[in-house]
Amino acid sequence: MKVENLRKEFLKILEENKEYKEYCLRLLADFKNFKKRKDEEIENIKDFVKGETILKFLPILDNFERAMLVEINDNNVNSIKKGIEMIYKQFLSILEKEGVKQFSSLGEKFDPSKHEAISAIYSEDKEEGIILDEIEKGYYYKGILLRPAKVIVCKKIKKEGGDENG
Repeated sequence: MKVENLRKEFLKILEENKEYKEYCLRLLADFKNFKKRKDEEIENIKDFVKGETILKFLPILDNFERAMLVEINDNNVNSIKKGIEMIYKQFLSILEKEGVKQFSSLGEKFDPSKHEAISAIYSEDKEEGIILDEIEKGYYYKGILLRPAKVIVCKKIKKEGGDENG
């Protein structure tokens, strides 16, 4: 009798184990499907946001197309230049609304966390490490460095025959 009870209990445990295994497999399949749906939703949201951002830039493209249709002559060069400046300001305005902010580095001390030195100019007049020229402006996106400014930095000319004091 005792063996029979153990056998029944063992069969019951095997059946429960089978049910738990099937439950776990269904749960795993449900999770994989959930993850796949979420990944697709995230991609759809990304595409939507990209589309909305691109839509904001289309008026700039329209303005460039209108500017390219203008016949250039001596009487309208200044007007064309002003038009290009207006398009530039429109572009910057959209970038700022999207969280992109330009920063200028000219005359600042070189900071490797936001500047990329692409060249150096030797000088006795300027302090070492001062930025003399900015080849490309740097940009932040919502306070995070998006692109470092590409700059030319001042290097001190070392005087011959000893230390800097002579």
